[in-house]
Amino acid sequence: MTNKIDMEKNIIGIYNDEMLVAPAINQLRDKNVEVQDVYTPFPVFEIIEAMKLKTRFPYFAFAFGVIGFSLTFWFMYWTAVESYPLNIGGKPSLSLSFVVILFVMVINITVISSLIAFFIRVKKGPGSKAKYVADGINDDKFVVLINKTKTMTDDDSAKISEILRDSGAVDVQEN
Repeated sequence: MTNKIDMEKNIIGIYNDEMLVAPAINQLRDKNVEVQDVYTPFPVFEIIEAMKLKTRFPYFAFAFGVIGFSLTFWFMYWTAVESYPLNIGGKPSLSLSFVVILFVMVINITVISSLIAFFIRVKKGPGSKAKYVADGINDDKFVVLINKTKTMTDDDSAKISEILRDSGAVDVQEN
């Protein structure tokens, strides 16, 4: 596993059990230590809550849905009523049959736009390099990453390492 990220000023706590990570994050927050990131092989909702992560993604998805609805309705109205109206047995050109197509297109446009926005946000795509903080983060390890600040002393680093070890970290690395 190459492509390790620049590990110059970080403290890394490696855990084997996901249930130990959230309490460790809470202990670090109580000591006013900022946790930079947590790497897990699968989503753990307790960790997301402990990190107090907020996202604007639902707002973007709603906006994509509104845009998808508007564009789809405009296109169907334009094709059926304005551009090429057909008089089929006196039935209206703008009918309830639009609802099914609108529903499907809103879902498709929202999902595709959200995926594109997600990949742009996390800077992933063809040719992007994977970040490896520690070996095993894609298999069975849970990694807590703490950035060392310029104001952090060696004593502070030792206290953070002690908190990580006391909370159940199997390995603590300082770089």
